[in-house]
Amino acid sequence: MKEGIILLGHGSRREEANQEVKRLAEMIQEDLDQKKEEVPCRVAFLSFGSPDLEEAVDSLVQNGVERVIVTPYFLVTGNHIKKDIPEELERIQQKHSGTKMILASHLGPHPDLIGIVLQRINEARELI
Repeated sequence: MKEGIILLGHGSRREEANQEVKRLAEMIQEDLDQKKEEVPCRVAFLSFGSPDLEEAVDSLVQNGVERVIVTPYFLVTGNHIKKDIPEELERIQQKHSGTKMILASHLGPHPDLIGIVLQRINEARELI
């Protein structure tokens, strides 16, 4: 079963912010490519950015993807995680009934984030 990944960001009116999410998706794609995994990774935005989630899913399905893993690039469990994203995926699922949609967990309080947060704190300390 051909698989595809969507990194879903919130989206911003500031294109610079959207570019950061796009760069992360590119980095994920580079990692997959280095591992010789033939898995396309796309970016999508819930609002204020392009492409939106439906456009990203459409793109993957048009390229033969049968299973889509949507990975929310969100830190906390808010309304978008609990309500908006699942509802949007359900709507898109009806359009692509032959495609399996999987919603991955958001970032949340994952233990691996501790190292990143501590690194940022130490970087700030060096500025003093």
